[in-house]
Amino acid sequence: MNEDKKTRKAPAFQFYADDFLAGTITMTNEERGAYIALLCIQWSKGSLTENDFQRVCNGMPPHSQRICQDKFQIDADGNYRNKRLEAEREKQDQYRKKQTDNAKKRWVGNATAYATAYATALPAHMPNVCSPSPSPSPNKEESIASEPQRSRFAPPTIKEVEDRCLEIGLPTSEASKFVNYYESKGWIVGRSKMKSWKASLAGWKDRHNERQQALPIQSQSRQALDQNIANYL
Repeated sequence: MNEDKKTRKAPAFQFYADDFLAGTITMTNEERGAYIALLCIQWSKGSLTENDFQRVCNGMPPHSQRICQDKFQIDADGNYRNKRLEAEREKQDQYRKKQTDNAKKRWVGNATAYATAYATALPAHMPNVCSPSPSPSPNKEESIASEPQRSRFAPPTIKEVEDRCLEIGLPTSEASKFVNYYESKGWIVGRSKMKSWKASLAGWKDRHNERQQALPIQSQSRQALDQNIANYL
């Protein structure tokens, strides 16, 4: 396993406060801070180089640099590592591997138990091969052909509306008004597409009759108002 993968899988390590204090009790605060920084770099990169020591310990007295560097041992690859820290890394790797193996075992066990329960629930007399149905269902094309086709709405012509006006007793002069009105609205009634223009024309007739009945009342009111104005003058 390369160091990059270790870093991604283990972004943190166990920090034992008592052990750390016991191992650094003779260090100054500056030496202890540099030591912690070097441990973090090792955990992140997998190891330390001479350049890492120079960057972290730059400006420290030579003996302080040696104290920090003595906490790390040089390995066969020429890099430095703290053995205790690498032991913690190995413990985390083993723990993650154990957790992964346990999860795989649980998954396999659950899958096996489910398959066993499913097989047990099947009827014992169920044949291995099902015989074809004596009355096979029609294919998709036949089913579609047998379904009734829904007619799409087609806007009427003025001539069609005029003919319908004659049938229901609506003045034919309303035919062009009806067509022009709904043509401008895209043949929409409320918020939906018109489904039957004949039904809409029947409603148009009802509103037309209501307007016609209201005209005499409005005319009488206008005459009374004109008379009141004349009397006042």
